Amino acid sequence: MRLGLFLATLIGLASASHISSAADATWVAVSALENPACATQFGGPPRPTDWQVDIKGNTLTFMSQATTKSSYTVDLKALQPDGSGRVVGRDDKNREFYVTFDPGSGARPFQVTNSITPCVTVFTPKT
Repeated sequence: MRLGLFLATLIGLASASHISSAADATWVAVSALENPACATQFGGPPRPTDWQVDIKGNTLTFMSQATTKSSYTVDLKALQPDGSGRVVGRDDKNREFYVTFDPGSGARPFQVTNSITPCVTVFTPKT
């Protein structure tokens, strides 16, 4: 009986911590290349771009506020209970990209890499 109660409590605590790390949030982030050399290798100087970032449940969507209105969506279920980890998405040409989070919840920086270039784009909440 005690073992069952202990396991139920442990599972409940683990679930609660995962839910809190995936709390709904909306913010504007600015994207910038981590290594400016990537800009000269892959098509010109970088332009910081504002992005609308939305977390709803276990789904992250980030959409460019530039005229192109690019939009990307990833499933956050693979994140660790502390909100950290890397998730995989696919762009409109079915190429993989990767979104990496440090621990935390809500508005926070994240990094995006892809299967085409070694470049890292950092998305930082706009203040």
